[in-house]
Amino acid sequence: MSKPSNTRLVGFTLVELLVVVSIIALLISILLPSLKTARNQAKAVKCAANARQVGQATSMYLAENQAFFPPAYIYPTTQSGAWSLETQSTSAVPNGYLHWSYFLYSGGKVKEEAFECPNFDKGGAPRTNPGPLEEDWNAGQIDDGNNTSPNTLVDRQAPRMAYTANAAIIPRNKFTPLLSGGQRINRLVQENRIKRPGDTILYTEYLSNWRALGISQSGQILVKSHRPVNVFYHLGSGGNEYQAPETNPGFIYGKIGLPRTADDYGLLATGVVKNKTNILDYTSGIAQINAVGRDHPGGGDQSFGGTANFTFLDNHVERMTPLQSLKQRKWGDRYYSLSGEIEVLNMTAQ
Repeated sequence: MSKPSNTRLVGFTLVELLVVVSIIALLISILLPSLKTARNQAKAVKCAANARQVGQATSMYLAENQAFFPPAYIYPTTQSGAWSLETQSTSAVPNGYLHWSYFLYSGGKVKEEAFECPNFDKGGAPRTNPGPLEEDWNAGQIDDGNNTSPNTLVDRQAPRMAYTANAAIIPRNKFTPLLSGGQRINRLVQENRIKRPGDTILYTEYLSNWRALGISQSGQILVKSHRPVNVFYHLGSGGNEYQAPETNPGFIYGKIGLPRTADDYGLLATGVVKNKTNILDYTSGIAQINAVGRDHPGGGDQSFGGTANFTFLDNHVERMTPLQSLKQRKWGDRYYSLSGEIEVLNMTAQ
């Protein structure tokens, strides 16, 4: 019979285990912010790559259409998608919207997925009229036909929309006084009219909260993801660009005389904006610049959130805050898509 061994099994004491756990927890706390930052930067880069694709597709569209930019949206005259600027239907029902994205992806210039951005839930805001597929709808959404579930009313628009257009270049469908409700009307813009193409925004990202892009209706949200953004304010007619007499000049960047300072240009704090609806309509009294995204790293001003990607007419993409885009006058020096006096008066202001 062998003798019992006197060798003891050596293990960690409770104190040693606690020290190891503490070190691991410390390392995780150090690494997690870096990982989160890297992930957010990767999302921003992906959004920028998609935005560049959309810009390049627009250049191809211009080459095929006498250098005219498409309208932001129009009301087709038939369910097959026939359209005319002057003889549109009186509403999007029953034919849905025909959106600027359709002019690009329907001809194979870019894929539908290029209009998405990963900082959005599901890649982007849904269409106003999502159509027959359940996955194209968001919970709490209502369409133009007062439907809250899949049906045949569908827009010719990318199913998920993360980007919006500069209304001064890509106009709404108000090409007649009947549609505009005012003295001014929209007109298509030709590329060679833009004076500073390398310094003028064409597209940017929407605010990633889809509810903020819609109108509250019967407890549901009617999404307005087809609309462009108008950052200009008319000294005579305010946020309604169509009401000012055509001979009256007076477009400026931002609204002067805000509760805080004129330097805010109508921007609201991010926490406030995310609880708003109807940002994309002048009747809300909210500057439309608040519909621009603030989801990417950078910016420095916590009140207004982070940065967004901006696609310029020459297809380069820059990342900046909405406030920087206004201060640096990146949205253009004229309201090109509008009839009448269109000069922006405060282009030299800083």
